[in-house]
Amino acid sequence: MISGNYHPTIGGAEKECQKQAEYFHRLGMKVMVLTQYLEGLPQYEVINGVSVYRRIRTSRPWAITYVLSVLQFMVTRRNDYDVVQCFGMFYHTTAAVIMKYLYKKKVINRIESAGEKGDLGRMKTIKYRFLIAFTWKKVDRIVAISKEICNELISHRIHTEKVINIPNSVDTEYFTPSEAKSWKNPFQILFVGRLTEAKGVDVLLEALKNITTKGYNDLLLTVVGDGDLRKELENMALSLDLKKYVKFTGYQKDVMEYYHTSDILVLPSNWEGLPLVLLEGMACGLPVVASNLSGNREGIEDGINGYLFAPGNTDELSERLIFLIDHPEKAKQMGRINRQKAVTQFSTKTVFNKYVELYKSLLAI
Repeated sequence: MISGNYHPTIGGAEKECQKQAEYFHRLGMKVMVLTQYLEGLPQYEVINGVSVYRRIRTSRPWAITYVLSVLQFMVTRRNDYDVVQCFGMFYHTTAAVIMKYLYKKKVINRIESAGEKGDLGRMKTIKYRFLIAFTWKKVDRIVAISKEICNELISHRIHTEKVINIPNSVDTEYFTPSEAKSWKNPFQILFVGRLTEAKGVDVLLEALKNITTKGYNDLLLTVVGDGDLRKELENMALSLDLKKYVKFTGYQKDVMEYYHTSDILVLPSNWEGLPLVLLEGMACGLPVVASNLSGNREGIEDGINGYLFAPGNTDELSERLIFLIDHPEKAKQMGRINRQKAVTQFSTKTVFNKYVELYKSLLAI
């Protein structure tokens, strides 16, 4: 498995890579993870049975040395693996395809997001993009984590048999509903994620202001996460006179407590793939209000197990939240549907077994 970053770096792709690697190790597969070197971390270590090599080192020109660094490792260890799985379309895709033709390795590329900010969209802006443009269509299979990504790939003339729709996953044995949930005041609204432009927390704060000005004062928004915009968002909460309604917790290693003490999960993102936070909240039995993006639509059916709103539309978001505040039974029903959907469609066993079948099919060719 090749990922630009890996544990302890936290992000959706990094978490999914780690979960997959450790799951396949428990099944008895030999798994290696190749990732970038980070100052202060060992070049090699074993994490929960998985061999992690932080051996991607770069200098100028950055893209060229990235490809050569990946390629050097892959050639040196070529007898230790049969399948290469790339997380995200990036320069390591180029190196993996070279290994396909040099040593007949099977190559899978997992695409993390669609649109202008997605994997294909970024190819229009990054330097040395020709390295990826000449190679990415030559992988053996492309895993799309959402149906929109599938459609985007097909629009780029990728044969449908090469595209496999496998969503992100959630450990439904760990992420479970709280048995002690009381639904008592104050009404608890939860956001979990990095505090960056992509996540749209400013929209959530403006929606919260709309709600409080309409007389809904017995509520609390908990913002779990950290990022470049934290100070700016904290100042925004103060300027909107929301100090008593908002709590910023910073980064939290374990967010289960927050899922269990919250009444609703909000994902106001401006762009997304298929967010792990969405699946975790669903598994914990929370109703979800999310921006109407393709990744969120993979989990949420508007009006059935949550509500969708137009990205950036604070009025629409506040209306959805007010409705659920006023209709707790509807919110509880949505939460029950979410739990069932998480178990049947997104559990780690269900999702990762699809990868196992994919590996077997490729190795049989």
